[in-house]
Amino acid sequence: MLDTANPRARTLAARYYTSVQSLEADRELVLSSWQLAGHETQLSEPGAYITLSLFDQNIFLVRDREGEVRAFYNVCPHRGHQLVEGNGKKAVLTCPYHAWTFGLDGNLRGMPKRDGTDAPARSEVCLSHVRVESLAGFLFVNLDDDAPSLAEFAPGLDAQMLDRIPELPTLVIEGDSAYGHTYTCKSNWKVMLDNYLECHHCGPAHHSFDDMMNIAENRFELYQNYTYQHAPTARKAQNEAFRLDLEHDVLDGQFWFLFPNTIFGQFPGARGFYASRFDPVTPDLTERRSISLIPPEPTDPDMAARSAERAEWSTNVVSVEDRELCENVQRGMHQRGFKQGWYVTDPDAHDISEHAMRHFHDIYLAAMGEEA
Repeated sequence: MLDTANPRARTLAARYYTSVQSLEADRELVLSSWQLAGHETQLSEPGAYITLSLFDQNIFLVRDREGEVRAFYNVCPHRGHQLVEGNGKKAVLTCPYHAWTFGLDGNLRGMPKRDGTDAPARSEVCLSHVRVESLAGFLFVNLDDDAPSLAEFAPGLDAQMLDRIPELPTLVIEGDSAYGHTYTCKSNWKVMLDNYLECHHCGPAHHSFDDMMNIAENRFELYQNYTYQHAPTARKAQNEAFRLDLEHDVLDGQFWFLFPNTIFGQFPGARGFYASRFDPVTPDLTERRSISLIPPEPTDPDMAARSAERAEWSTNVVSVEDRELCENVQRGMHQRGFKQGWYVTDPDAHDISEHAMRHFHDIYLAAMGEEA
């Protein structure tokens, strides 16, 4: 774990949240870092595939016949047509344009009416590979061939998640879409992550959350390129957020942030897990794409009802509150009277300390080649 001590008192300057130049730099950061693509249970058998877009780059992941997950640019090397759409399953990959076919390993299998032409040999043509790795069952892609592996970039994260959420390997994807929930926020992506990486606002802005949680015991821990947050509940079955079953439910919240734009977490309540990716769209607009995991079988007869109550609270209460906060802050970033903010931190990393947000900013500035 890293030391929380840091002499820097001021936050990122407002221009990092508002300028087109920063947006372009942020896009390059995203395209050269590990990006959440999905979960292994979405590719449960050979031929199963999922797609994703990172700005204008289209990618698909597929499980090959040997059981390996592969990732490719979603483009035919013949003339540039998109190969697949959405999610599904295919024995071979056939381009809709000229019907060139590719195996699940990306190698060219066939070209119609090839005989008698000067078409390239099959051995010369293949799909363009994208790096793909797994972290605690979640699949990540990286468009930078020279980037460090996930294990090198975030040492210990995989083991920590599996150790602190023992049931994580048994959970399965909820729903049949690549991202079960996507919403937009009229704020910069870094504003949204700043908000996620501190609980200073939890008491004033999230009254139901504050009633359910033991906010005073909330703690963030800092690691190389990631953070961990432990948030115990107040152990009240009835609270302003949603019902807790003190026998069957999770009673502590556990959350992770992986630089630059991925979060994971397990909320208190009915068992499950989620992961989200924050995609910059404009300086003032972000898309958050989330996937959820659930147990393959209910833990008790009332689990589905409690899960629905938590989902209702998450979507229509706390997410709405956070969106309003972030959009208000984004408007503030454009005010001539605001240049940059101040951190509130202390060596004991108590509940209102903003050291995890500062850790994010330190990593970000280093990635931008600027001094913290």
